[in-house]
Amino acid sequence: MELALPGELLTYDYLVIPAPLRLDKVVNILEHLDADIVCLQEIDIGNKRSGGGNHAQIIAERLKLNGTMVVEFQELESPARDEGQQGGGIHGNAIYSKYDMKLRPYNWDRDGAVLGEPRRAEVLVPRRPSILAYSAHFECFSGIIGRVGQLSDLMHDSQQHAGPLPHQLVFGDFNTFAHSLARLSPKYACDWYRWRTIGMTEPEWWLKNILSCQILRTAINPGWFDPFDICKDITISNHAGFMTAKADWAFHWMENRDFEASDHRCLVLEIEYAQKDEMADHERFTRRIASELERGRHSRLWTYCSLAGASVLSIIALKLVRVSIMSGTM
Repeated sequence: MELALPGELLTYDYLVIPAPLRLDKVVNILEHLDADIVCLQEIDIGNKRSGGGNHAQIIAERLKLNGTMVVEFQELESPARDEGQQGGGIHGNAIYSKYDMKLRPYNWDRDGAVLGEPRRAEVLVPRRPSILAYSAHFECFSGIIGRVGQLSDLMHDSQQHAGPLPHQLVFGDFNTFAHSLARLSPKYACDWYRWRTIGMTEPEWWLKNILSCQILRTAINPGWFDPFDICKDITISNHAGFMTAKADWAFHWMENRDFEASDHRCLVLEIEYAQKDEMADHERFTRRIASELERGRHSRLWTYCSLAGASVLSIIALKLVRVSIMSGTM
């Protein structure tokens, strides 16, 4: 199989290729949804762990959709990998649609860093304004600071196109799970926010500091909002359910709730073209939720400190009792 290089653009027509069982489950969900636009991350082509097939092409054929995939990286085949993780092909993000799409291939080596490695497509909706759709996949080993940097690139690209394309969709696996058990791992929580966000999950931190428009100058929220519950709508579950998070964002419902088809849930949106007054309402709502989350965090921190203080006092009291007992016996 001839493989594309990172940054190269792949488009597909329909060709029947047998797919592994896990891919069948994903495709069955998408067929049932019958969505107009589908954004997928972690698509394999030619990797042994997924049967060596061209999943991007299989999905396009099965769903009868126009499809494009931007290669994220090459998956090396290595004896250090077990069969369930073995590479040998390429890996990337895809966007599918019932409608035609405008695509822009680019030279990854020459332009990737300058352009921020964009993974987007302009969806040409008949008789309506076009929609700029992003399919993002943020790094899980970079810590919160690294992911905010990647978001800054994405927001900057979004703002650059906001004039001619004000209607935008951002879907993706943001890997926002640097809390709970992951907080104990320097591999995943590898920056100073590892401890500075205690009392708050990473998705809560994102809502408070990003979606409420209070972050870096180059990462000002251009009007995005996420309709899912930051605390309750878990989208990833690993390690027997002990490591969970809202790692996937869609800027209303979910599919794959039992994680049978994937370790991520499928976020589903029914959308309308928003008006300016509606966007203002969403902004006020997001800021109110962010304020409530901050008050909740302070309450949790106070509870933690109170419990820690009570534990210290208990230990001191126990030592005093032991000293008294020993003095009495002497």
